[in-house]
Amino acid sequence: MTIHAHIRISTDKQDEKSQRQIICAAFPEADTKQFSWSSDTASGGLPWQQRELARVLERAEPQDTIIVSEVSRIARSTVGVLTFLQAAAERNIVVIIVKSGIKIDGSMSSKIVITVLGMAAEIERDLLRARTKASLAARKANGLPIGRQVGAKGKRNKLEGRMPDIQKLLDSKVSKSAIARLMRCSRQTLDTFLSMQEDEIVK
Repeated sequence: MTIHAHIRISTDKQDEKSQRQIICAAFPEADTKQFSWSSDTASGGLPWQQRELARVLERAEPQDTIIVSEVSRIARSTVGVLTFLQAAAERNIVVIIVKSGIKIDGSMSSKIVITVLGMAAEIERDLLRARTKASLAARKANGLPIGRQVGAKGKRNKLEGRMPDIQKLLDSKVSKSAIARLMRCSRQTLDTFLSMQEDEIVK
């Protein structure tokens, strides 16, 4: 079993040293030199699927451990953290977040953590939907169009009316694959819808 110690490096070298110290302190009896260390210089705002962390997850084998110093090293949103933990759990990989005292290892306590994070992620989505409704109401009050867009050959895309939600996720650097999962559609459906929106702008 391998321990994959992951750090996200900012421009502050002291931050890198601090992360290493936090991770090493979590295993006082272990030879941390034998850990599989990885680092990432990408912005934390970038979805984890597009960062080195995704490649760490791909390399990890069942029963391996991925450890980070704090939750922000995984993602900056609850949804992002949840999707990573779920992906790791599906592959039977242990995840340790030192500062938060979180250990996802298939135990009952870790299942509770994922459940709570899932509830928090749903709250985030509800708030996003509420903001979208408020935005649509404001557009209507100002006489701006809010109707559904007709797709190719007169067909309607299941994402019609969801562009404000999707745009906020895109602005937050959430990957299109993750957005498709949140919208409960295929990646192809999302790409087709976004292409339709671009065509409307050109017109």
